[in-house]
Amino acid sequence: MGLILGIDLCDSFSQISVYSPEKRGPEPLLLGGSESNGMISTTLCKVRGADRWLIGTEAYQRALMGEGTMVDKLVKILLRNTSATIEGVQYSAVDLMAAFITQLIRLPKIVYKEEEIESIAFGLRQLDPDLLDRLTEACDKCGLERSRVRFLSHTECFAYYVANQPKELWPNTVSAFDLTDAGLDYFEMKVVRGRRPQILQANREPLDEAFDLDLLETPMGEHMADTILSACADRMLQKKLVSSIFLTGEGFSSVDWAKEFLRKLCMKRKVFGGQHLFADGAVLVAYDSALPESRFPYLCLCEGRLASTISLFALKDGRNEQLILAQAGSNWYEAKASAEFILDDVHTLELMVTPFATQRVETISLSLAELPARPNKTTRVEVIVSFASESRVTVRVVDKGFGDLFPASGIVIRKDFLIS
Repeated sequence: MGLILGIDLCDSFSQISVYSPEKRGPEPLLLGGSESNGMISTTLCKVRGADRWLIGTEAYQRALMGEGTMVDKLVKILLRNTSATIEGVQYSAVDLMAAFITQLIRLPKIVYKEEEIESIAFGLRQLDPDLLDRLTEACDKCGLERSRVRFLSHTECFAYYVANQPKELWPNTVSAFDLTDAGLDYFEMKVVRGRRPQILQANREPLDEAFDLDLLETPMGEHMADTILSACADRMLQKKLVSSIFLTGEGFSSVDWAKEFLRKLCMKRKVFGGQHLFADGAVLVAYDSALPESRFPYLCLCEGRLASTISLFALKDGRNEQLILAQAGSNWYEAKASAEFILDDVHTLELMVTPFATQRVETISLSLAELPARPNKTTRVEVIVSFASESRVTVRVVDKGFGDLFPASGIVIRKDFLIS
């Protein structure tokens, strides 16, 4: 089996975890020098006059020495789809990200002396559909097979990470604070018991108490930051039964400045710090994806996962059967589905939206009046369901005609709606 990788891809720093068969779990990729903590600056530098790209600290150093041109904030560039002109050549956002990922995945290949990548999962702070499309294209340019690549929210990485810790750490709610230059995020995860499979519910809340990490460069700034986070802890944790709390992000690379904040967190709770939480969670998903069948015993409902099943009824072999178009718990970016039908005295398409573990069913109706008038059972349609997030759904009905007798009209009926 080749390498199984989890990558936390962020604008400031990226991190890599590798699945270790010996440890049966994640192993952070730690490099030498200033990146010995495994935090690799998400920075790219093209060496002047050569078709060679550098990343991380080396990219900064060579650019400062005037030996190349540096580009940073690569995730933001990809999200905005901007470009950079270097030595008279224009590089698209996809080109730049592909160059960065190519150099990034070289690192574990060199350390572990293995060229093949069996499975890889990227953890991202936000799952924007355009960002994911461009990231997919960048991975294609890197030679990564699409079937081996997964994209996850930080929330899902957090849930997988916690669920693979000893159960005594999470009998109740588990929380996390992630402090980076991008902001301050608060996470919660809990198990909804009494269901089969059991449900992991996790969520992320961006907090207004975020501050620039430059604040931590002076004693007065450290005191102010400690005061801000202490008030934040009071607000987020009051009246909650929290078993464990995790601290991550470059803002918590040292917590010497956060004495009052830590005192509040440690009241009858276990507190852990570390910089590889999201990368470790991602590699656990990558490992599970590489197995013939998932061994993960929970249904994860979180940012990036569908909370509802979408289906419709159709006649098959004379019986009215329910056809699942999208299953609750699926990754929305991977949940595209399509099916073809012959209309039998049907003028309205009715989709059922069923939130997981509830008896509530919502019906979404889509009028087919725009389709050409034809005799019954002579119209074939394709129903396509796609997603722009876990709650934003697009349904398209495409007229496929009926052979040479009734050619396809090219008509597409579309409806966008929200689901819970």
